[in-house]
Amino acid sequence: MKNHLNKIRQSKGYSLLELVLVIAIVAVMVGLLLPKGFDALRTARVQQVAKTVDALKTAIVDYLALAGGNGSLPRTEGTGVPTSGAALTGATDAAKGNAARLDTVLLATGRLERPLSLRMGTQSYASAGSGNEITWNQALLAFVMTPDSVPQRNWSGVTRIEARTANPALAPSVALGANFRLDGTSNLNANSVVAYLVIPACPARDAYELAVTMNGAQLAPVEGAACDTGVVAFAAPANGVTDVYVYITAI
Repeated sequence: MKNHLNKIRQSKGYSLLELVLVIAIVAVMVGLLLPKGFDALRTARVQQVAKTVDALKTAIVDYLALAGGNGSLPRTEGTGVPTSGAALTGATDAAKGNAARLDTVLLATGRLERPLSLRMGTQSYASAGSGNEITWNQALLAFVMTPDSVPQRNWSGVTRIEARTANPALAPSVALGANFRLDGTSNLNANSVVAYLVIPACPARDAYELAVTMNGAQLAPVEGAACDTGVVAFAAPANGVTDVYVYITAI
């Protein structure tokens, strides 16, 4: 009889109090470990961007050394985007800037093996709009379109590499890649062409951590504010995101 009662007690399972205690312990553990997991993922994203920038510097140096080149970077934003073809050349600077990007040049010349793919910022990898994409012709040192027409494609919402004439009159946070204060105070030379990485719609915390890592402690921005110093520049985040511009080189 005694053994039978023991078996009944053993088969009753956990009490409500025991279940509550287990759930409470699990909740505490999740609360402690989850933020660390997010921090680890953010650190990995920041490191990926830093390594990508290093690889892009090498790719651009290799491009500048190509035989038959002119030792300069083609502009892909603003004025002076090199084009061939009456319709393409006659298009507005904005239309040409939206369609052209430095990725195209580096991919066409074999300096990049594959298109950019970052885990930070927008996860869009295709241009918007209709019509054909413009391509880079190294022999002409110009962008072309077949058949020749006004570009309708738009890469402005995609992570990409761009190049444009520096504009030291603008603060880096609003220059859209045209100016960086690498030492914290000095603007870029107005006669230079600056190459930079664009990361659209980057989460504010990622942008801040990227600036802290790549700019260094002395040039780190205030979290939640614009960044105007160092190799990373961005405007103050709005709705939790901001477009980030990362300096690669200036020629």
